[in-house]
Amino acid sequence: METTDLTLRPARPADRDRIVEITGDVWGGRDYIPKVFDRWVSDAGAAFQAAEIEGVVVGLQRLRPYAPGLIWYEGLRVASEHRRQGVARAMLAAAIEEAREQGFREMRLATRDRPAVSLFESAGFERLVEMKWWRGPRVEGGEPARMPDAAEARKLWKAVESSPGIQLYAGVVPDMNGARDLNADELERLAGIGLLRLGPGGRALALLREPWGQNIAVSLLAGGGGALRELLTALRFEADADGLNHVTVNLPPGHPAEEDLRATGYDFADAENSAFVYALKL
Repeated sequence: METTDLTLRPARPADRDRIVEITGDVWGGRDYIPKVFDRWVSDAGAAFQAAEIEGVVVGLQRLRPYAPGLIWYEGLRVASEHRRQGVARAMLAAAIEEAREQGFREMRLATRDRPAVSLFESAGFERLVEMKWWRGPRVEGGEPARMPDAAEARKLWKAVESSPGIQLYAGVVPDMNGARDLNADELERLAGIGLLRLGPGGRALALLREPWGQNIAVSLLAGGGGALRELLTALRFEADADGLNHVTVNLPPGHPAEEDLRATGYDFADAENSAFVYALKL
């Protein structure tokens, strides 16, 4: 097939069965796309696109503005019978051009798929953060961590900025739902939606993201020592209080918080694989 025959159009509710078929062999049949399909189709603020060749849907992708000047790229999938034919490359190129035309300054994405890493790097994306997953099971009987208000959260920025290992985050919060810039504004925003947790005396901080399963999902840690260990333990208490299974923490390899995670009952959830956040200046 020639990729010049490829056309992009908005995904439609009628595409559901075909998209379920396309994603059936992704992640051992556990792809998240079927779960979010209805929400994505009805979201007028993003571009959920189906790629067609000769009237047959062969791929999908989504472009989502999520912060000033930033657009998030996600959901790139190609039907198995059309892989390694340049379809994904053509779709990505069209998405980049569309983002440029709309005036965005940067496109970001997250992936843990090795072939996708090669595609994105060949298109000029630069790796910002590598992440490994840690997991701590829920624990009964303790107090959950404190949630600061937005005004208090802004005041914590100086401590976060000087926290050990903070440079490994490359200036972003590695949230695989949309990596925003790491700054005082982001601390305030997260506190405003209940996604910030504090350790004793404000000497440790956990930035949360919307989880993909029955867990508390942590995208960034700041602080260290006893305060961070108390915070990590408190998150396990919170998981239990909320009826969740565990706490998941994504952390750059070599971050000093690895020692604190081990000391508080966390272990690698997937030691063999990493996830990555990439960015392309537009």
